[in-house]
Amino acid sequence: MSAALIVADMPNPAAQKAYIGRLFDRAAASYDQVGHTLFGQAGAALVAAAALRPGECVLDVGCGRGASLFPAVEAVGASGSVTGIDLAAAMVEATRADIARRGIANASVAVGDAESPPFRPHSFDAVLAGFVLFFLPHPAAALGSFAGLLRPGGRLALSTFADPSVQEIAFAQTCGEAVAPYLPSPPMSDNRPPLQRFRTAESVTRPLQALGFVDVRSDRRDFDSPVQCWHWLWSGGLRGLVELVPPDRRHDARAAYIAAVGQLSRPADSIALTGSVRFTTARSPS
Repeated sequence: MSAALIVADMPNPAAQKAYIGRLFDRAAASYDQVGHTLFGQAGAALVAAAALRPGECVLDVGCGRGASLFPAVEAVGASGSVTGIDLAAAMVEATRADIARRGIANASVAVGDAESPPFRPHSFDAVLAGFVLFFLPHPAAALGSFAGLLRPGGRLALSTFADPSVQEIAFAQTCGEAVAPYLPSPPMSDNRPPLQRFRTAESVTRPLQALGFVDVRSDRRDFDSPVQCWHWLWSGGLRGLVELVPPDRRHDARAAYIAAVGQLSRPADSIALTGSVRFTTARSPS
């Protein structure tokens, strides 16, 4: 989607959190489950970047459907533990069911605010935050909270979207232009988060260094993933944009969107996108 359609300032932090919670509640059933492997690939890469070790205690902030949580469970082994929190209650419920279905005894999830995780200081060896920082009204405060939760020498690992590739820009522009005529005017909600934050290395590393983190490093990686486009839109954050299309116009909007995707790739309604992700790691001072 065009950045102009999905990016807005967020003047009301409480409204932003309420909007995000409700949005991902509605998306929870299909989130990270529909024709798109980016989150799974990036979740495993985030765990690898955190260099988790057996026996460690890990917090997964904004755990979603477990893209980072389940690889973290494998990394820390039976002697370790992983706790996930998410603002969306339906997301937590679905992930809790997945944990039970897999018979995992050393992982738990709960509803929680990423800006103020409800845990005692110095409770964790590592904190993971996959694709969550740019959603937060006060990201610097959240990073400060993460710092307080880490034990001396503990690690923080973040993933954010990097600057988009030429392919991603073409996809967003083409499909955004296709759907735009079906959106109300103006096609904005005051509660829509500024998704373009933290795409550069400096924008992520500078606040970490200001908080006293050491060994701060930021690397970019590209991941190839097929996308079943229309279904994928409904399964994640862009669902909020599609929901702005009046119900009686969604059939036509879907047809226009699929036709636009068909200009970029075959078969229709499917495209292999390259997602650019930035992984930033840092260590709490010993």
